[in-house]
Amino acid sequence: MTLHAHAEALYTGIQSLLGQHDANQVQAKLERDLRHVVPTWSHTTPDCPGWYWFKTPGVSEPRLLFVGHGRIDTKLMADLGPPNNLVDVQRVKGQWAGPLLPPT
Repeated sequence: MTLHAHAEALYTGIQSLLGQHDANQVQAKLERDLRHVVPTWSHTTPDCPGWYWFKTPGVSEPRLLFVGHGRIDTKLMADLGPPNNLVDVQRVKGQWAGPLLPPT
């Protein structure tokens, strides 16, 4: 099930409780918020710090990567571990899913 389909299903369930509203705005908000709960693969690089699933091209096994702000500036950096350690997230090519929310 796609993220959009999840948002539509949730919207259908709560539509009658919302009163007067713009359906497109509500569905778009649900879809944005759901990306943290139901991560989907994308080639879009992360735009905020957090933990992400990452798949390298040609490698079938995904791995978790931490994306955070660099030590010198606020550029987002992916922690690839040794020997590269922190690399500008814009230079890391592959598929991303996240950020993942911590458990409550």
